[in-house]
Amino acid sequence: MVEFKPFEIFGTDHLVTLVITFLLFIGLPFIFKHREEKTKWGIGIGIACLIFVHEITNNLYYNFTLGLNWQEMFPLHMCDLSAFAIAFYFFNKNKLLFNCAFFWGIGGATLDLITPDVEFGPPSPEYWQFFYGHALLLLGVFFAVIALGERPYLRDVHKVVGVTLILLFGIYLANFILGEEANFWYLKRRPEGETLLNAFPEPPFHIFVIIPLAVAIFYLIYLPIYHYLHYNISSSYYHNIHIHIIFFHYTTYNSF
Repeated sequence: MVEFKPFEIFGTDHLVTLVITFLLFIGLPFIFKHREEKTKWGIGIGIACLIFVHEITNNLYYNFTLGLNWQEMFPLHMCDLSAFAIAFYFFNKNKLLFNCAFFWGIGGATLDLITPDVEFGPPSPEYWQFFYGHALLLLGVFFAVIALGERPYLRDVHKVVGVTLILLFGIYLANFILGEEANFWYLKRRPEGETLLNAFPEPPFHIFVIIPLAVAIFYLIYLPIYHYLHYNISSSYYHNIHIHIIFFHYTTYNSF
């Protein structure tokens, strides 16, 4: 039986994996940014298919190979829902699906990559499955943003917050319906290993910290986009004013 070394957060393996992962899901979309729209949407559907295959095989692997409980086969964690959201977006171009994947993915999957819920490091299959799945999700999100030019607006943040709160109570209820072993969104107990949740109160009281923190993270994620849009609109506005002033001076000068 192969023995794997315990995972070391921010160890050499973790840091190298993080760098490669971030370079891939940010760099690859730039390669296809200037391709034809039909080609880019075709690549998006290809990413969606990879996501579907991973979600199915990953749950089967964890259940039948690692012998986990059947309750954990349901793809109800936030990263699972984010992955399905961006995958279906590539098929039907539904903006709400993109918005949810954008904020859930960047807010959740990025944090999961930094503080992963894995017991063993490479070359354990658990390690590679975890990072491959989260990187695939973020590749889908950034491909939509960089290659397809999709982006959320401020009103979209409000919608995602509302959808998240509704789902939060739905997942909380699902955990109790499915039984003791169900712990989706880690609402019943903390994940194993060193994660950010270790700094919060004991479940379920940690929810009173998680909700305002999640809402704040969503708006913080949107902040660079707001500044980008505001700068572009302001620059365009002042550029147009400058052109009108030049035109006014030119026409006035020629009238004399």
